Amino acid sequence: MDRNLQFLAPLNGINEKRLRYFYTVMMFGSMRKAADILNIEQSAMSRQIQLFESELKINLFKRKGRHIIPTEAAYLVLEYFKENKNRENELFDSLFQLQSSQLGKVNIVSSESYMQHMIYDVLRHVHHKYPNLEIQLELMSAQHVVRHIVDSLAHIGLAYNPPFHTDISTIAHKIEPFIVAVPAGHPLAKLKHRICLSEISAYKFALMPVGHGFRQLLDSEMVRLQVNLNIGLTTNSIYALKNYVVAGHGISAMRYADIADAVKEGQAVALTIDSELCNMAQTQLMVRKNTHLSESKHLLIERIRSSFDLIF
Repeated sequence: MDRNLQFLAPLNGINEKRLRYFYTVMMFGSMRKAADILNIEQSAMSRQIQLFESELKINLFKRKGRHIIPTEAAYLVLEYFKENKNRENELFDSLFQLQSSQLGKVNIVSSESYMQHMIYDVLRHVHHKYPNLEIQLELMSAQHVVRHIVDSLAHIGLAYNPPFHTDISTIAHKIEPFIVAVPAGHPLAKLKHRICLSEISAYKFALMPVGHGFRQLLDSEMVRLQVNLNIGLTTNSIYALKNYVVAGHGISAMRYADIADAVKEGQAVALTIDSELCNMAQTQLMVRKNTHLSESKHLLIERIRSSFDLIF
């Protein structure tokens, strides 16, 4: 088909009713069948098609007895109709999703570390603008956060050091070094240099289970250095890790933000790890690639980004 085919006169707007008649004729290949489908007389259908051709100033069909054969112009008009119908469907889909988000539910999956800001800052602003919006907030490992986003079980994900996935789009992030937290008065607290994980192998250590961003960093460093940790506690709770340290039971590793209040109160000390990998670890805000984001989801994303000082 010649895509450069031009109409003989510019269009001043297409009659939508006649366009629908034309489409029906194209679909059924017959004026009579199209007229039956639309419950009008065949003569009325023929008249509408003739008027449509007059408006476009080009023939859409060749007549051979009782049969009609579409011209190249007819296929161009058909393509125009389909493209506009697709845009119309996309618009209604978007409006439906927007309405669902405003009046329905948005699912967020996150690591436990981010709960305080989520509850006290993010939700307060979002509920103020969308009082009917229900937010489902689930806590899980970084690995499960990614899986929920990829499988469309959640709309927004927030995690520390999540695994890479080709279907995930990281829309904002923040570098948050992975640190070793030790009780105040602990022998390691006196160190003035960056600590190597080989220096902590003699002390009781609390860590996250496999699948959490914290654990992935530790496992990578232990393999690189060929050292083992003296594990005293495994837990999926950052609250438990922090209090394990504050109570003096042993040491752990986490984001500085997770232990910052205890450090300020003199209950713990945060030590920088001598590792480029640990120092470049990130908090990442994620959505599934090519997903539609409604106004309420955009507001949630912006509040999360602002609350956690993430950058685009």
